Amino acid sequence: MAQENYAGLSEAFFTRVLRLFAADHGKLVGLPKVARLVVRYGDDPALGHRCVAIIDRVKGRWIPSAEAFIRAGDSATHPRDQLAFKTGAIDGLARGGRVQEAIALGQSLIEGLTAEHEDGLAARASLNVAYALMQQDRYQEAWQTVSGLPERLLSAGYETDAASARLAQSTSLLFGGDVSQAREAAERAASEAEALGLDQLANIARGNIAYADLLAGDPDLAISALVELREKNVDAPVEMARSLEYLGDAFSAMNLWIEAVDAYRETLALGSVVQPLHQAHLHLGIGQTLMASGQAEAGLVELAKASRRYLALGNRVWHAAAETDRAEAERFLGKKIAKPRIESAVREAREAGSPYHLCRALISSASGGGPDSHLDEAAAILRRNAFPRLVWRVHAERARRATGAGRLKHHRRMLAAVIAEQARISSYAARLGHLRDKAEALRTYLDDLLAHPTPAHVKEAIGVVSRSRAVTLLDELLRGRSTELPPEAAERLRALRVELNEGESDNPTQGTRRRSGTHDRLDRMQRKWVEETISVERSATLAGLLPVSDSLVMVEGSTRLRALTTSGVVEFGDPDLAGKLEWLAYDLLSPMLDRKADPIPAMEGLRQLGETLLRPLLRHGPALGICPEGTLWRVPWLACLDAIGAESDLELRMHPGLRGKDPSPGGKGAMLWVAEHQDLPWVGEEAKMFLRYFPGAQVCRTAEEARKGMVNADVSILHVISHARHRWRHPMFSSLDFTDGPVLAAEIARSGLRAELVTLSGCDTGRLSDTNHHEPDGLVRAFLACGAGFVVGSAWPLDDEAAVHLYQSFYNSISKDLNVHVSLRKARQDVQNWQSHPYFWASPLLYGGYRS
Repeated sequence: MAQENYAGLSEAFFTRVLRLFAADHGKLVGLPKVARLVVRYGDDPALGHRCVAIIDRVKGRWIPSAEAFIRAGDSATHPRDQLAFKTGAIDGLARGGRVQEAIALGQSLIEGLTAEHEDGLAARASLNVAYALMQQDRYQEAWQTVSGLPERLLSAGYETDAASARLAQSTSLLFGGDVSQAREAAERAASEAEALGLDQLANIARGNIAYADLLAGDPDLAISALVELREKNVDAPVEMARSLEYLGDAFSAMNLWIEAVDAYRETLALGSVVQPLHQAHLHLGIGQTLMASGQAEAGLVELAKASRRYLALGNRVWHAAAETDRAEAERFLGKKIAKPRIESAVREAREAGSPYHLCRALISSASGGGPDSHLDEAAAILRRNAFPRLVWRVHAERARRATGAGRLKHHRRMLAAVIAEQARISSYAARLGHLRDKAEALRTYLDDLLAHPTPAHVKEAIGVVSRSRAVTLLDELLRGRSTELPPEAAERLRALRVELNEGESDNPTQGTRRRSGTHDRLDRMQRKWVEETISVERSATLAGLLPVSDSLVMVEGSTRLRALTTSGVVEFGDPDLAGKLEWLAYDLLSPMLDRKADPIPAMEGLRQLGETLLRPLLRHGPALGICPEGTLWRVPWLACLDAIGAESDLELRMHPGLRGKDPSPGGKGAMLWVAEHQDLPWVGEEAKMFLRYFPGAQVCRTAEEARKGMVNADVSILHVISHARHRWRHPMFSSLDFTDGPVLAAEIARSGLRAELVTLSGCDTGRLSDTNHHEPDGLVRAFLACGAGFVVGSAWPLDDEAAVHLYQSFYNSISKDLNVHVSLRKARQDVQNWQSHPYFWASPLLYGGYRS
């Protein structure tokens, strides 16, 4: 049977494919079978092969796409078309990892088309060669190739290709030139593409704009744009992969390592649509973030994968970058190969001509004992280029190498660079992570200051802490934020809460108000939460407006603990704090297994800890405001105070400038959140007790009621009775759990709630996660961010019956004189008279906050 060819079919289908390629990649993905039919039954096989090639390209099938473009050229009848139709193969070969073959093909096509006097088509081939060059980070060559192309293409009538050439100019400048010029070129490309109705091309240009923001030191701005682009690219897998990869880079730049790794891994899971170069980038990103979060062995495995892939692709710039990170991981793990590897990385980065990666390699070499000349060369590069993320590292390394007063000079410059970089960041999420990779440098600065604790040095040390500890919390509460999310974002967050609650255990630890939890899916959910809220959570650098109070600033040095005051330093030596706390926790929680457990071991442990940490501080007065860090957040401070028989007031402060404030006389009313779980038989009694003291209190019995009740509420006292979850790895998802679901720390912090005193009658509600050394996080922090004057929480699982005794006594006292310190001390004493074991009476922690 003769095959029938339909006149005009090939041209019509090709026109349709081109239109969809420019505007909607998602609709192309389902057309490969149709394209093959057009090849077979259409009147022009060459156009059919071009359709197959374009569809394969959209699906990320780079080599099959290139092969289809070559078949299109071979099927053409006109000599010009035999050359021109193969142009698309250049990009496919390059993205598929066969870069040299792509460049050679491109040069051959340019020569042939020029000989045919087809300048416009030769310009199109040049555009593809430029993209191929960028696959090997040969950005200067790419810029030279693409320079002037938009004008040539426009004059030849290729408006779409002209807009694409403008985008290529942006990309070559983005990674090989001036970032501000790259942004301008991307904005122009987006504008030209929009005018032509080329929505997909415009979105790619917007991705370049977002990455320019990232490189310019504004990663939080980049995230907002990239999240929007990801939603637009849901049916375009190649561009979806690009958006996700860029999101990972932005999270990494913000030191949000959990979110970064999750974004990179989600991108890798897209499979073959991720071209080989970007697969290498993703392994590099995962390796870097794992290293930064302390997982050196796992990070080294990923870095080695990236290095091998870059080497296979012939990409020397990124191979040098991967080798730099590999050397740092090996140095951390004590491997001798680190030194020769970093020396090789420096040579390769210098030969490849990448200032940024050379600067990184030079700093890394210097940190590993390399010559002073490497540090000098890095500093010279930074004077010529705007790389704000690297400046502080040069000063930190100069401080490490210097002696005498010179060390402090460089430390001060390091801090100035850190603060200057922080000032560029505008979202709370970005500011939260900013100091994570700088903790060791700041600790060394403090150690050097306090090695000679003159009054001036102590004052400077307190200033360093004030500029670095919990500063994002201060920004939040001083700004008094209560920004509402757009309805669509609010709905997505509601879905996140539901997802968070699904699959988690409903079985609390027997007799306590603690809920169990799981880490499954939380990394992905934490990333989604940041993505949804970052565009509305803008910060301002306000921490400097709050004067330092009379706080005792606790500092964990490299060899000892210190407490800093405006009058001097108290040194504690090294009390093996972590080990003591582990043993103490065993004794403190023994009544969870046996309610008649012997209280003496726990009391002795508390007494010893109190004598070590608190006795030396009592001479500073009857009221102690302690600003801990690190392991010191795990100390049951009030219990230690009671164990040594001291009657002092003591509150914990997350920043030296905070100071607790009692509820105002007269009051603004009260609010009660009560989760009426059947497994908490004493909850009803506690709720009735609270309402006897505050009969007009607003009562919220479900998470939905609590969520509505806290929006811009302003009360004197909020009392919460519920199950609770403390999520150490994901503290923003620590929660108060009601029968209909959780209320999360993250949503409390941005609710607009105002409560002068917050009492949290639930397990572990006073615990903080120090995964971020400078910004401890948890439920307490959420309420402090709302401006609470005091927050009371529990340091461990709260016994259901003991909670009723504790707060009965507390509210009986506070209803008379409104003194939180006195009332909480009296409550602890009364519970101790009922049950002598510290488990029952010693769990409260008192946090002092701030109210304007």
